[in-house]
Formats: sequence, C-alpha cells, structure tokens
Amino acid sequence: MTRETVRRAGQAVLLWTAVGGSVLLWWPGALRLPALWAVVVLGVLANTLQPSYRLRDLVRAPGDRGTFHQILLTVYGTQVAALVELVLRRPARLPFDAVAWGTLMVMVGGLALRTWAIATLGGWFTLRVDLKPAQRLVQEGPYRWVRHPSYAGALLAFAASAVLLHAWVAAILGSIALYWAFRRRIAYEEHVLTAGLPGYAEYMRRTGALWPRVGLAW
Repeated sequence: MTRETVRRAGQAVLLWTAVGGSVLLWWPGALRLPALWAVVVLGVLANTLQPSYRLRDLVRAPGDRGTFHQILLTVYGTQVAALVELVLRRPARLPFDAVAWGTLMVMVGGLALRTWAIATLGGWFTLRVDLKPAQRLVQEGPYRWVRHPSYAGALLAFAASAVLLHAWVAAILGSIALYWAFRRRIAYEEHVLTAGLPGYAEYMRRTGALWPRVGLAW
C-alpha cells in the first residue's frame, strides 16, 4: 500500500467521521443500522481507490465547463441527501432481507467495475481529460462492452447506497442527477477522444456509453 493510498484512506475516514458525527447528533440510534455501516465502508473504499487529483488542475482544464465538479457535487450530494432522509425518517430498523443483499451486491459490483476500469487503463486513466503521447485505444476488460465503465460503476454504487438506506427520494433524484452529470462529462470526453484518438469514432458505433449497446447509445 503506497503512502498516497494511505493518505486517501485517511481523508475518507476523516470525512465520514465528520458526517457520521453530524448524523449521531441528530439520531444516535443510527449506529445500530448495519446498512449505514455498509454505506460508510463503500464511501471509504471508493475514495481510497480513487486516483489522486488536484482541483486547481481540473479547473484549468480547457473545455471542462465544470463537468468534474458537477460529478463531485452529485456524488457527495446524493450521499448526504440519503443520510438526511434516513435521519428524518428514523426507521426502527433496516432489515437485511433479500432486497438489501441484492442492493449491497449492486454497490460492491459497481465499485468493482470502476476499480477494474481504472486498473485496465493503468497510467492512461486520468481525471483530467487529455491524451498522453503514444496512447492507444483500449478495448480490453470492461471497455470491450462499454466506453465509460468507471462512470457506470460509480453510478450503480452511489445510487444503490441510497436504496440500501431506504432513502427513496434521494435514490431517485440522486440517480437522475448522477446520470446527467456523467452524461455531460462523457460528451466532453468523447469530443476530445474522437478528435485525437484514432479509431474512437468507430469504437463509439460498436459500444454503449454506460452499458452494453442494445440499440441505444446511452
């Protein structure tokens, strides 16, 4: 484990400690909910496995138009909204029934898909949209079926986390917000990639953006 990975994990723990402290001030009984702990673990893992970035570099990225910041806001906003909805409802318990286990599997699967996508691209995976020298079109791993599996995984994981907490309003609105944020980012990325990466236009015609193509691009 690298020093940078430890740093990201520490940041995530501190962030969730602050958020958890606020939740406990409103409703200490939330500590008894295994579903809440599952969401916290997902959040820590997601941040730990996330490549490092500096916001000032992303702000300077030409043509970005705030797409990365929109993704950050919708990801964190969905999680905060789910926690607020949970506290306002204060359910006596959140049973780990078949639906809950299925939702947990979707969360884990989404995080695994995102991690697989990042590992497949390796050094070519960047949070700032640009092309590196000698970069080629990657069509291995999850990129065989979808063009943006890291976004698809994040969308599944964070939308499912709200469902696991039975925060239905946050799940619905958050899914719409996340989808819109990723769609804006994808449009920007694909403008850059089509212009600078040979074969990308043909690759777009054969694959879906967020899930395997079944007659639909999105």
